[in-house]
Amino acid sequence: MPPILHYSQPASDRQLPLAAFALQGDPLAAGRTVHFHDPVNGYAVGASSSVGANLLIEEFPWVELGVVEAGELTLQGEGFDLHLQAGDCFVVPRGVTVRWQHRGQLRRLFMAFPGLLPSKDMPAKPLKIDFTSDLQPSNPPAASVLLTPTPKAWSETVFSVANLRIGLWQCEAYARKQVQPAYSELMFILQGAVTLTPKQGEACVVRAGEVVMVPSGATNAWVSEEVVRKVFCILS
Repeated sequence: MPPILHYSQPASDRQLPLAAFALQGDPLAAGRTVHFHDPVNGYAVGASSSVGANLLIEEFPWVELGVVEAGELTLQGEGFDLHLQAGDCFVVPRGVTVRWQHRGQLRRLFMAFPGLLPSKDMPAKPLKIDFTSDLQPSNPPAASVLLTPTPKAWSETVFSVANLRIGLWQCEAYARKQVQPAYSELMFILQGAVTLTPKQGEACVVRAGEVVMVPSGATNAWVSEEVVRKVFCILS
């Protein structure tokens, strides 16, 4: 069973596996560490730490989600000028030409999708996710897996291409039994906390400001005791 990856705070306390994998043709290879690679579904998850960069990347080679943990990053190109700082979350589409700049140390987490093929529906410029966006009512967790009354939930998709969806989700407190997800999901918790208990191994409490990656097939139970709001990145 694949591991659940908890990017806890502080970063110095993390104990994460290392994957024997490198992204081919990576323009941002310096300082990048891959913690999990799924060759079947074609994605990689990990962390990056680098000092100073001023790169013109023509045709960014894949879709990549990033969470800035420390430092500041500027993404510039035709029709966009994004300034990102610690706590921000962003998406770079495949094929975009981007000037990637930062001074001093930049630490970030990433989920990259080299296996996602080119698409005519690919967005044309990078996106900084607005955590305050209004959300629409959405389907709650299925009643068949719930251990508590059905909660109310809200969501909004902000980036979608092929079988990849990225957006915001919010839900009232609830608990559910162990389920085996048929999709892979990275979650960046913005509000509240959730306890994920894998079928094998110890439970992890993921708090606001932390990231957790749940690969397809990683059976787990969920308990939240307050409203949780998160960024989701789902590859189905």
